[in-house]
Amino acid sequence: MYNYELKDDALKTWVRLRQASEATEKVLEKDLDKHDATTTQVDYLSILDASKTPLTPGQLARYTFREQHSVSAQLSRMWRAGLVKKTRQTQDQRVVKIGMTAKGKEQLAETRQAGIEQAHELLALALSDQELAQLDKLLKKVRDAALEKLDQKAEKLPESFDVGAFEGGMS
Repeated sequence: MYNYELKDDALKTWVRLRQASEATEKVLEKDLDKHDATTTQVDYLSILDASKTPLTPGQLARYTFREQHSVSAQLSRMWRAGLVKKTRQTQDQRVVKIGMTAKGKEQLAETRQAGIEQAHELLALALSDQELAQLDKLLKKVRDAALEKLDQKAEKLPESFDVGAFEGGMS
């Protein structure tokens, strides 16, 4: 990875944001490889774990800001690996609900802590508590500006979610 020293501050910051995202993702993937897991799998399993009810692929797509066909393809791979189960609704066979299997819960328990520890370690290494709070505030502003361009906005999680599960609570 190269250190681009660009004159355009916005472009330079954009490149740094992308580099930071890619580099931190690689650090986490390195740990997850030991568990035969991917960051996307952990994301989906974390969301399924936090949800008090099974979710549709469309709901997972909205929660992860991914295309539904990509989510469906990943869920099919996870189903073949035994991490999730798919249940068709009796009223409407077209509706599929996704839940975690025991194997999925086991994989999440193994990988979640590694991810949380990596996040804390990387951020603590690079930023003070004040800088972390400032970065969070700035990233929210960037996210919200991007969502505004897409005629969307960040919404509060539904009450059917256990926010504590995202923060490391094991179910």
